[in-house]
Amino acid sequence: MYSESLTLALAFDDIVKIAVRRPRPIDYLPENANNTTNTDLALSFFSGHAAVVAAMSGTATYLAFVHSPRSPRPWITLAAGTLLTAFVGYERVRAGAHFPTDVMMGGLAGAATGVLVPHLHFTKTASAPIWIDLAPAPRGTGASLGVRGLF
Repeated sequence: MYSESLTLALAFDDIVKIAVRRPRPIDYLPENANNTTNTDLALSFFSGHAAVVAAMSGTATYLAFVHSPRSPRPWITLAAGTLLTAFVGYERVRAGAHFPTDVMMGGLAGAATGVLVPHLHFTKTASAPIWIDLAPAPRGTGASLGVRGLF
């Protein structure tokens, strides 16, 4: 489930970056005024780093609440994930790679996918009837779509 959450978060990040085309904060500095390289790597909105950390934290927290709702473990997982996401976001802003709104949106998008993916996979029975997943192929050569389950 972690890989599916991360794949979805990064795919959504790429789509939004291409659609919004917001330059990174460092591109607004006077010494970078003549910089004409505007590749997808130079786009800012939203933060993929914050989205990935939030997606992992969201999935871990969701699973902790499902498997041991009455213990302190889910709350510890939630606090640790929130602090880690905030730290990554702060460092991305401090490095000049993102605006604060970039990391806030990245955190929200990542947390949403991190909770949504395991929730959609969760069933009360031991096995789901049908599972559909999308995973990146080795060495960035594309993706694979898988369908498995009880037919």
